[in-house]
Amino acid sequence: MNILPQTVADAIEALSDLPGIGTRSAERLVLSLLKNHSDLDQKIAESIGNLKKNIHECKTCFHFCESDNEECCVCQDSGRDRGVLCIVESPLDLVALERTHEFKGQYHVIHGVISPLNRVLPEDLRIGELIERVQNNEDIKEIILALAGSTESEATAMYVADQLKHVFNGNITRLSRGIPSGGDLDYLDMGTLSRAINERREF
Repeated sequence: MNILPQTVADAIEALSDLPGIGTRSAERLVLSLLKNHSDLDQKIAESIGNLKKNIHECKTCFHFCESDNEECCVCQDSGRDRGVLCIVESPLDLVALERTHEFKGQYHVIHGVISPLNRVLPEDLRIGELIERVQNNEDIKEIILALAGSTESEATAMYVADQLKHVFNGNITRLSRGIPSGGDLDYLDMGTLSRAINERREF
């Protein structure tokens, strides 16, 4: 028997469907909202409701942007280096790279990785649009594959690189993988340590 009111249980179930939020976390969030008297629930509901209404994908890089703009703020920035294109899996990866303030080029978000087990095929991603973008843009001189280190990400990077070689004569590079800042060798997984030794550079 569920000792919580059905409305509360429904809210908990809905929140627990979000990635990274389990049932216990969802319970705490819902109960906190019930105890909050500052209309926080209304603010959250309004903000989430506006997501689908006001947000769409950038027509150029497929990052998210406001509905009154065709392009995102990165693509609109005339100060970005148009000769370097960075391929990322998700908008969150783009945000992570931007936080470093190191990359000054442009992006292309493919929105996922190839995963036959999860029925995600190349045509389900923005890879076709990437190939077309590269074909139609002679300014691009380097393409960076900034995908994660998982098996599926590695396979996707190899697939994208193979497709690009048919239409692109510039440099195709990838992020260096190695020892994190402050990391001890004995705590690193074998894959990271192997890349660190194989992708070493001159001191």
